[in-house]
Amino acid sequence: MPNLAIRGGEPLAKGRLGNPWPVFDDRERGAVMEVVASAKWGRSAYATPADSKVGQFEAAFAKFQDARYALGVSNGTAAIEVALRGAGVEAGDEVVMPAAAFVSVATAVVNCGAVPVFVDVDPRTYLIDPAAAEAALTPRTRAILVVDNGGLPCDMDALNDIAARRGVGIVSDCAHSHGSQWKGVGTGALGRVGAFSFQQGKLLSCGEGGMVVTNDEEVARLIDAYHHVGGVPGRPGPGSSVVSLACRMTEFQGAVGLAQLSRLKEQTEVRERNLTYLNEGLREIDGVEPIHRDPRVTRWGFYLVHFKFISEQFGGISRDTFRKALAAEGVSAGAGHTQPLYRHPIFAGQPGLRRVCPQTERIADTESWSLGHTAFLGPAADMDLILDAVRKLRRNIDELREVEKA
Repeated sequence: MPNLAIRGGEPLAKGRLGNPWPVFDDRERGAVMEVVASAKWGRSAYATPADSKVGQFEAAFAKFQDARYALGVSNGTAAIEVALRGAGVEAGDEVVMPAAAFVSVATAVVNCGAVPVFVDVDPRTYLIDPAAAEAALTPRTRAILVVDNGGLPCDMDALNDIAARRGVGIVSDCAHSHGSQWKGVGTGALGRVGAFSFQQGKLLSCGEGGMVVTNDEEVARLIDAYHHVGGVPGRPGPGSSVVSLACRMTEFQGAVGLAQLSRLKEQTEVRERNLTYLNEGLREIDGVEPIHRDPRVTRWGFYLVHFKFISEQFGGISRDTFRKALAAEGVSAGAGHTQPLYRHPIFAGQPGLRRVCPQTERIADTESWSLGHTAFLGPAADMDLILDAVRKLRRNIDELREVEKA
């Protein structure tokens, strides 16, 4: 009789791991109904922007992420574009960024008329390699766009040092890192400007929506102008005459965001506690290991977690066979956001954007596997189920080899 579920055996996890998403209760219901009853469904209905739900959400989120200014926008992709424009990115500029990221990060660069320059990642963290980023700088480079892939903060000490020496801006894509901290400071507030997403599945969900944060008053003036056809006088500064977008956040999004923010710190603590427990167990199993966490990461709010699969230590089984067998046991594992962006159909036909990034390709093709954040919102018993599933695969290598032969 087969032991593994992928060959007809009994799966280990028979129910859902973690919690359904998004989490909501009467806080969201009451907030939305308050907006409906007000008949003020957009911030422009308020004489004082701070009186609106969006304005209150901005203030609360800025405080949570240790930023002076925050700006609510319609979605996460718009947030990246607005952040890039606030950092001065214009048509013809180059923006250095990691090859491993979600495609919207790169298309935001293109939407600014700029050119994404893809560089390799650090194999320890799957985050942009600061040395590779610096090596790719040219006189046309306006910014380094860093991506907190999986919610793990990038090496902001090294990146800010490069930015100061070479005269470029650091723009952070924080779509995965709500609540994460580097040396006690929230992501988004660590570079010149940062962008967050509140899409359906993100750590803080408004269905759609985004936020741009900064500590720079001039950047705050520019991003306000770009998102609202020239800006709102006094928020901050007099506004600007710029060719701009109209990507404002609605009062409904602001109301839901405020409610979601009220439970984000507690959810972050639960996720981090469960991940710590899981990582301790994984370190005892040959062939799998946690991603490296820099000790300067003082809090890790993760949208997903990358792990490493080392085939030669796992009986020579491929990463893809491992993932399929794990899913059959009831533990659905992805590969994370690791595919090189220059392979994406949008960019693959443009030879000028092709840069061979060997670490990114190796990680994407053979090494990375990932678990989503909702799996970490349940009890510690769920972590035991994940560990038991990995151990079960490790014990039954011969059956996995039969799977690969089939």
